Amino acid sequence: MNRTSGSRAMFLVAVTTLVVMRSVGAAAAGDAPSGNNDHRGRVVRWDVAIDCRTWRFNGGIPNEAAGRGDNFIAGGRLFSAGTLPSGFQANDPNDPGSIGNWVERGTMAATIAEIVGGARPAFYATWYHVLDDGSTLIADGPHPESGPMAVIGGVGRFSGAAGELDDEIIGWNSTGCPNLRIAITLEKAPK
Repeated sequence: MNRTSGSRAMFLVAVTTLVVMRSVGAAAAGDAPSGNNDHRGRVVRWDVAIDCRTWRFNGGIPNEAAGRGDNFIAGGRLFSAGTLPSGFQANDPNDPGSIGNWVERGTMAATIAEIVGGARPAFYATWYHVLDDGSTLIADGPHPESGPMAVIGGVGRFSGAAGELDDEIIGWNSTGCPNLRIAITLEKAPK
């Protein structure tokens, strides 16, 4: 199995265990408002196309050797909410229309065999949502099926942000990774 296929297989094993993902609620889709920068109680929504071609473990360890404490990184692209269709799609994360980059940095909490056997959380991760305007929103927490992730800050128009991030898998893209729809409820006004 080549490195890309192995990375895709590892990610698919971890992600396909997500039977019930968190709901993103019923508010209207869209990006965070601009203007007075008081985002309290506002919901920021984006679609994320994760790119399995970017999945790597520290030191190049093979997927089957990954276990508790091993680190990984993966990337993808951000899109306005509602851009990515539901279901199994042939979209590529590099398709036109992206509004920024998504990066996940994580640490495994279990081996692949333990994850397949139901161990939760599978990993702890930090997600970086880097918009084309340079603004960034950062979330951190256990994943998957472990409740919402904490919004721990940001830069630019999201400086000082706090709140919670919920996500759901809406489909799969051409790289073998999921497309997500995320909703970030901001509870603290940025600076």
